[in-house]
Amino acid sequence: MDVVSTYSVASLAWLSAQALPLIVWPSLVSTLLRADTTNAPYGGAPAASLEGYFARSLGLSQLALGLLLLVLSGALPLDSMVEDPPTTTHNKSNGTTPPSPYANAAVLISALYHAASAFYAYTRYYSTGGRAVAYLFGCVGASVLATFGLWVLLFAGESQRRVRVSRRTGADKDTSGWPFRNVVADRKRR
Repeated sequence: MDVVSTYSVASLAWLSAQALPLIVWPSLVSTLLRADTTNAPYGGAPAASLEGYFARSLGLSQLALGLLLLVLSGALPLDSMVEDPPTTTHNKSNGTTPPSPYANAAVLISALYHAASAFYAYTRYYSTGGRAVAYLFGCVGASVLATFGLWVLLFAGESQRRVRVSRRTGADKDTSGWPFRNVVADRKRR
C-alpha cells in the first residue's frame, strides 16, 4: 500500500468515525458538543427534527467525501482486473501501477477540509474555555490528517519521478543552485 492509499484509508476511517454517530444517534453528538447542558434552552432534550436532519446529512456527506477520496486516490481500483489491454500503463517490470491522475487533487481537497475542520474545532474549543473536550479531540484528529495530507502532497510520488542525470557530471538536472548551492553536484563535477 502506497502513501496516498494509506492517507485515503486513514481519512476514510476518521470521517467514518465521525459520520456513524451522526447518522445513528444525532442527539448524542449535539449533547456532547454543548458547552453547558444545564443552561441550554432545552437542557439536553432530544434532537429536534431539523437538528437530526442536519446531523444525518453531515454524516452522509462525510461518508461520501471519504469514499470519493478512496476512489479518486486510486486505492480502490475502478478498472477490471481480468482485462489487461495493451494500452494500460501498468509497469510489468516492477509490478507497480502509476498513481491516479486525480490523486493529488483529491488529497489537496481533503487536506484543506481537514485543516478547516481542525481550525473550526480549535476555535470552538477555545471559545468554550476548554469545557467542550470533544472539540479538542476533533481538532487533534483533523490536524494530524491535515498534516499527513500536506506531507503526502509535498513528498509522496518522489519515487515515481523520472530522474534526469547528466551524463557528463552525474548531477541531477532537476536541481538548481538558487538560493542554496548544490554541494553534492559540485563534488561530482570535480
